[in-house]
Amino acid sequence: MPLPKTLSTLLRLPTAAFTETAVLAFIKDTCRRLSGVTCRPDRHGNLLACYRHRPGTATPLVFAAHTDHPAFVAREMADRRTLRADFRGGVLSKYFTGGRVRFWSGGHWIKARVQEVIKTLPVPTQGPGVTRPTEALLRVSGPVERDAPGIWDLPDPVLKGDVLHAGPCDDLAGVAALLELLTRLSRKRARAEVHCLFTRAEEVGFIGAIAAAKSRSVPRKRPIVAIEMSKALPNARIGDGPVLRVGDRLSTFSPELTAFCRTVADKLTKRRKKFAYQRKLMDGGACESTAYAAFGYQTTCICLPLGNYHNMDAERGCIAPEYISVTDWRNMTDWFEALVLAEPGFGPSNQVREDLERSFSKSAALLGARRGRNR
Repeated sequence: MPLPKTLSTLLRLPTAAFTETAVLAFIKDTCRRLSGVTCRPDRHGNLLACYRHRPGTATPLVFAAHTDHPAFVAREMADRRTLRADFRGGVLSKYFTGGRVRFWSGGHWIKARVQEVIKTLPVPTQGPGVTRPTEALLRVSGPVERDAPGIWDLPDPVLKGDVLHAGPCDDLAGVAALLELLTRLSRKRARAEVHCLFTRAEEVGFIGAIAAAKSRSVPRKRPIVAIEMSKALPNARIGDGPVLRVGDRLSTFSPELTAFCRTVADKLTKRRKKFAYQRKLMDGGACESTAYAAFGYQTTCICLPLGNYHNMDAERGCIAPEYISVTDWRNMTDWFEALVLAEPGFGPSNQVREDLERSFSKSAALLGARRGRNR
């Protein structure tokens, strides 16, 4: 089965923190073509897309995905063949030596190679002495414009069986899934309301998400489901289904919203034999849900297990394409649709509490009987 066009196109676009122009333009163009969908920027340059057609009374969900990926951003030409560039994102220094890069500048690609890392920051979570670059010199094949994004020079997306290999899966595959959701709802003229927040600069500290939360680009009463590609773990494997991420390295997420997502997934599992999902604590990194929780939102996360996280192939010690399961991606998109169309939708009820209340009611009398015997 061929790759969905939206997914294939997005994974070819240049992007980096604060220079997500190509991805944001693609999102706006896609939304413009969809009936019932509006799309507008907030004052920080994040995009807010909304599908609304004869919705019910349930509180609408907000899905959020980020539009950047760890990458270079051009600063200045040091001489006619040498470029000074920032690197924005968490890739360890040992992967940079001689790395091949391409910059999108003047409407075409310009090839480059990492010549020297000149500034780094420590990465305490990786152990003493481990660093990540923030600035480098690159040998370039031609002049590069200031602020041009530069991505690792990796092959175009390729599907090998069920596994999709591509440079920037994190988080452009999440963006693609949300655009697929909006497309489905629009084509079906579904009775629903859903909001999609496409954030900027996640890879340098959730900057777009924090800005959106602080300025209430999304009203605080609306629950936010962050979408991520998260480092695969031994107990959260690629191909075993999308993951309901109950927490990350920094925090755990809202129990009520997490329970709602699980209830919908369990119902979907009963209706569709091929649907599978996982529920895990993905503590290999942190995600935007931590930021939303810190600023008072109900939040949780749905993610896909990701191979070669941030393009770091640990086995070979080199930069390589990230990879995900396309079946996981399709199941995640189906899950989004089920969440939006769930009856009665997300509300104050909590399925876990209701189950516990039923269990309690069956045995509560025994507590009183035991107290009577012990007097």
